[in-house]
Amino acid sequence: MWLVGYSIDNLSLMALAVSVGFVVDDAIVMIENAFRNLEKGMTPVRAAVEGARQIGFTVISSAFR
Repeated sequence: MWLVGYSIDNLSLMALAVSVGFVVDDAIVMIENAFRNLEKGMTPVRAAVEGARQIGFTVISSAFR
């Protein structure tokens, strides 16, 4: 890392940016899924629970990449 000019600060900042990107992406997917369930006529709580159940595995598996 020293030879190419990277420091541990640069790598930490990059890791932080990537992890925040994953969280934001998963939040967007969850909101879109809950909204789709709302359009089907579900109550807000039921739409959120059903949306989380439908994409829960995908969100958890993306966290362990």
